[in-house]
Amino acid sequence: MLRAKRVRGIDEVAKAVKLRFRTGNKWLDGSIIRPRPDFARSSSVYRDHSSTSPKNAKKQQQMSALSKERDALRGTVLAYKSMFDTQQQLITELRAATVEAKQEEQAVRAELRKQNIPGNHLMSMETVNSLIQARTKDREQVLHAQRRKCGLAAADEEDGILGKIGHLALVQDDDIARVLSWHMAADMDCVITKTTAMAKDVYQKTQGKQQVLPLDSIFRKNLPEWSKPLPLERHRPGFTTAGNPVYARNLLEFPKEEESCRIVFGMLLGDTLILDTLDHANLYRQELVKFTHCPTILTRCGDRIRSNGKFGGAMNKAPSIDKLKGCVFGQPLPLAYHAICTQIETLERFKSALSASALAQEDLQEQIEFQKLPETTSKMEEFKDAEQRLREVETKLGMSLPNRIPPVLKQLSPRVSSSVESINEPALKKPKPEPGTIPSLDQVATSLRGRTRKSATLKASPSTAPTPVAKRNNTPPRSSRRIASMTPVISEDGRKRLKKSV
Repeated sequence: MLRAKRVRGIDEVAKAVKLRFRTGNKWLDGSIIRPRPDFARSSSVYRDHSSTSPKNAKKQQQMSALSKERDALRGTVLAYKSMFDTQQQLITELRAATVEAKQEEQAVRAELRKQNIPGNHLMSMETVNSLIQARTKDREQVLHAQRRKCGLAAADEEDGILGKIGHLALVQDDDIARVLSWHMAADMDCVITKTTAMAKDVYQKTQGKQQVLPLDSIFRKNLPEWSKPLPLERHRPGFTTAGNPVYARNLLEFPKEEESCRIVFGMLLGDTLILDTLDHANLYRQELVKFTHCPTILTRCGDRIRSNGKFGGAMNKAPSIDKLKGCVFGQPLPLAYHAICTQIETLERFKSALSASALAQEDLQEQIEFQKLPETTSKMEEFKDAEQRLREVETKLGMSLPNRIPPVLKQLSPRVSSSVESINEPALKKPKPEPGTIPSLDQVATSLRGRTRKSATLKASPSTAPTPVAKRNNTPPRSSRRIASMTPVISEDGRKRLKKSV
């Protein structure tokens, strides 16, 4: 806006100067003043009648037909491309699923190899099913095989009652079960409860005949650490002990309520040790009493050395397991049972992995065969033809674009047409004025307009380069050509006058 005001001011100055040096209807040189043509654009809408010619109408029809054909071809190409992209993506996903299923199958096969499963039983789905059936029968046989069980009557199954001590633990080895059951014979029938209130309730129901032990009445600070080292290892780390010493509590297995059972058996057994023979037990005690107190020691042969060192006699010798009359710890399921269960579980996983791998391979092969069908091949050819035709149509549309100036712009005004033509024509250098000559008024006004435009552009965008503007034709109109040929001079009376240039 500032630039427009400045240009308007310069035009007014030039106009005032021209009016000042005229007399009547003539300029000072005697030429007749002719009015400037009005370049204001009419408010009426311009109509290009040249476009209604038969040649242009035919060309427009051709362009319209090509545009419609291009739009239709674009829709066809996009539809085919979307379909083929979807098929390709499906094939890629199926290949990834096949590779993943194959890797899972190989991993499970390696696990079965570690479990001593023959490789010839993993060749097909039929061999895997037959092997699973055989392992299931073996598991049932081991589960129903005869093993040691506790003969004590079970306690009532109520909330707050854990059960009898004979039922809370299991022992794998028969000799250890015999000596431990004999050593804890007085406690085997005791019922363990979680609270004292529940213990009182059991006591009243049995009229005081049933032993009870509430967990909340146990002093837990004196309980031994379940994983602490053997006593002689703490005092003589380098001493080699014979007889395979071990804490008795570490030979127990708890099928349920393991945390509560650790509290109960930790209090009842304490640091009781188990060694192979009586001689091994005496040697171990002789070394241990040199440093600290020695706990009770049991042997796998059924002997017992009390914590005070007393051993021998009928009171320190365990009877045979038949004379315990069922008051003995039960036997857990053998390791073979757990091994068979693990094998069956792994075989089921292998069966699922094998089925998934076969299904993924089948889907992939089906999709690949679908790509080779005649219908798919013909669609691919149609897609290529449509794509080629689309390129040809777009090329025709691009080559038919006009490279000349539209006639509408030429007929608007000479200034508009000259500015449009100046875009396509190289700019000519302005001739430099000769030294000693005085520039004309139009040249001064043009110079001022150029400086004003340059300063306004720099203020509007100081950090960016100015946008190239089409060269403006500053040729004076026909009525002002005489002023352009005259130069201002100073007369004898001191006034400025216009003098015709030679």
